[in-house]
Amino acid sequence: MKRTLALLALIALGSLLEPAARADSWTISLLPGADISGAPGSTIGWGFTIMNDSSSTLFLDNLSADLFQSATPNAELFSFPMVDPNSTLTVDYVPGMYGLYELTWDANAPIGFVNGGTFLVSAQWCDAGGIVCTDAPDQSVAFSATVSAPVGVPEPATLLLLAAGLAPMVMKRKRHF
Repeated sequence: MKRTLALLALIALGSLLEPAARADSWTISLLPGADISGAPGSTIGWGFTIMNDSSSTLFLDNLSADLFQSATPNAELFSFPMVDPNSTLTVDYVPGMYGLYELTWDANAPIGFVNGGTFLVSAQWCDAGGIVCTDAPDQSVAFSATVSAPVGVPEPATLLLLAAGLAPMVMKRKRHF
């Protein structure tokens, strides 16, 4: 009888310490969007917005991504923030400093090449004191990064047209002198 009472007391104590089952939710989205692009050799990346629709503090504790090809990834920007109850956190991408993730395209990455996949972010719900924590559902968000043509570098056909237009002007100027 004493053992039964002791066991019931432990169960009751455990239920007081264990947070109640939650219907809380959180989401993550990418900034400026899931699809980004950059020229070979350039560094591009994503910022993020996290919405915590719960009455508990959300502590982000893990970030992973599918593999990247023709690029060097950098996940060190992500600071594993905490998000207060019923609030939103937005962090813009600042190259080499802030954001969710960045990658630097190889200098010889072919134009039109696409890296696509998923970021997976894990978190925990914690009480006001941060003492009792439980796993929050993982969130995944799809991404796409495309190698684009360098901006400001004219196509060969454009250079040919420019030369054809300038040639008569140069010839006229030479005849004038």
